[in-house]
Amino acid sequence: MVNAALELKGVTKIYGDRIKTTVLHGIDLTIEKESFTAIIGQSGSGKSTLLNIIGTLDYPSDGYVLINGVRADQMPKNALSILRNETLGFIFQHHYLLPEFTAYENILMPYRIRHNKIPTHVHEYANELIDLVGLTHVKNNKAMEMSGGQQQRTAIARALINQPQIILADEPTGALDSDTTESVYALLRDINKKYKTTFIIITHDQKVAEKADRIIEIKDGRIELDLRT
Repeated sequence: MVNAALELKGVTKIYGDRIKTTVLHGIDLTIEKESFTAIIGQSGSGKSTLLNIIGTLDYPSDGYVLINGVRADQMPKNALSILRNETLGFIFQHHYLLPEFTAYENILMPYRIRHNKIPTHVHEYANELIDLVGLTHVKNNKAMEMSGGQQQRTAIARALINQPQIILADEPTGALDSDTTESVYALLRDINKKYKTTFIIITHDQKVAEKADRIIEIKDGRIELDLRT
């Protein structure tokens, strides 16, 4: 599909050698560019495993993933690492900020890891992101000097610094209160519209899922529901 950000073809995941547990059963899925998709399902349904395979953090036992039309499993490790760093952005339930660095320094870290030196235009973009996520007044605060919501907003800006085409988020507001959850998801939708970034979000929150363009429910390792809202 020309407009596909990624495609899954027959993705199966089996854990164990002697005692085998099948977590995903032949998943076929296409995610369009610039879309905002929520993946829901009970604990143990396979949704986090699915997200890890989409993000090339894990490999399917059978089937494959195409990112921008290229099979991830056929890419050399170095090329896959570059793809992961520059095409994919990750947001997790726990922000994983480096506590000894400021919000601004944490946001720049993915770019620094890849390129070492940070040019002026990237500093300018980091400041644009800081304004976008509402952290201007705490940009020089270290991680532990910010609230939980501010820390997660820092993690969101960090995920965007390499201007990824696809953001993968695993329960990004799971540790936040309901009011902060609302504001963070409003921010993610703003980013989706402003930068045309494709979002795939795992959530237990039905209210959050209902705000997505598409809801996919995973049950026992299979797609139970695929609803476009």
